[in-house]
Amino acid sequence: MSFTNQFAQFAEIQQANLEKSLRLTNIALGGVERLVNLQLSIARDLLSENAETARALSQVKDVNGLVALQRQLAQPAVEKSLVVARNVFDTASATQHELNQLVEEQVLSFNQNVVAALDKAVASAPTGAGAAVTVLRNAVESATNAYDAASKSTKKIVTDFTDAAVNTVEQTAKAASRSQTAA
Repeated sequence: MSFTNQFAQFAEIQQANLEKSLRLTNIALGGVERLVNLQLSIARDLLSENAETARALSQVKDVNGLVALQRQLAQPAVEKSLVVARNVFDTASATQHELNQLVEEQVLSFNQNVVAALDKAVASAPTGAGAAVTVLRNAVESATNAYDAASKSTKKIVTDFTDAAVNTVEQTAKAASRSQTAA
């Protein structure tokens, strides 16, 4: 292999790594952007709600009116908090999903490169070495299949567990809010 070919391959690898780094940065910035937009939306809503609450408080005439206002405000506050928590969770999950895809693509690319290198080794290997390279290739393919199976199982378990935990917290908070409002 000539120096020019080696340099071209090195430049190609560097370009691919730069593109991967840029993609990773864009994924991270996209996640941060979604969270900042969510925070700004929450801040706007809170400002509006606080103004309405202040107006309602200024119209309260006695203790009974204050207690009634407190009960009226309690349930929506819990529900809004749950919606915000769900939105933050969904945003973080979407970013995590994008990062997982990037990692999976990198593992797949690496495995393909290893298999291609092994194929080249077979082509230039002395007679009889092909069996050893075939064993290595089969090992790489087996490892790839095992990684894929473990990755899919882990994703399903984490997703199911997280969804169950979030739903349980939501139900518990709603029940607690209803019982507090009824009291």
